[in-house]
Amino acid sequence: MSDSEIQAILKRLQAEGPPLPAATRAALAKSLAQYKGELGADMIDKTVAKLLDGLKSIAKPGLEDRGGAQPVEVGQNPASLVGRLNDLLKRFDSSGALAETMNLPFKIDVATRVTNGAGRFITDQTDVDEYPAWELHRIYDRDVPRGFMRGPKGVLVEVPDDDWPARFADACTAAGDDEALRVFNETGRMIALKSSGVWDELGNNRDDCLGNPFPPFAFNSGYGVDGVPRLECIELGLLATDEKPEGSKFDFSKLFSLPEAA
Repeated sequence: MSDSEIQAILKRLQAEGPPLPAATRAALAKSLAQYKGELGADMIDKTVAKLLDGLKSIAKPGLEDRGGAQPVEVGQNPASLVGRLNDLLKRFDSSGALAETMNLPFKIDVATRVTNGAGRFITDQTDVDEYPAWELHRIYDRDVPRGFMRGPKGVLVEVPDDDWPARFADACTAAGDDEALRVFNETGRMIALKSSGVWDELGNNRDDCLGNPFPPFAFNSGYGVDGVPRLECIELGLLATDEKPEGSKFDFSKLFSLPEAA
């Protein structure tokens, strides 16, 4: 995202929304520039859209209940209008405020993890003969693991059918991988061949999933995968002795999926 592109976005903002002071436009441009190399045009466009929506919302007439059948539209009080505009603009006038408003540290972290995961995913296609399968397991601890939520007084409350074993079993069923499901039911281990559709399903079978066939499969996940040796795959019945394993089937152009995070 170049400086000229940022300026074009700011001109669009000025054309579509209420006039912005020159100092505010300059501060917003500086704030956006802090992240232009990491987030690109899409994120900058969402930032501008969020500010524009805020400005339009403030500019709308308010509704006041005056005892009639319907609320009455009334204009904004000048003092409250200025106050609300200032409050909104302060959320965008520095890189720190912008980061908090748009939840950028979290989004950058997710983008970094997905990029790293994609790199490993591609590398893992080069050792399919030695390691034909992956095993899903916990790598990082989480204060609130998948399958739980924080309840009253901070107590963890179980969320049925949302932990990784449940997700893996659902992915096996959806992908039609009966052998991976059998191994899971017999051993409790979450193993599937790299060529299995389980991995793509695992990255798409819940609302918090990231849409990718590699970890992290969901936001703030502590689970990852490790390669499973060929001999172990044969012993588990996932691979025949003389069978040549295949790598993952994927569309490279769609390998990096980053759905919007709150």
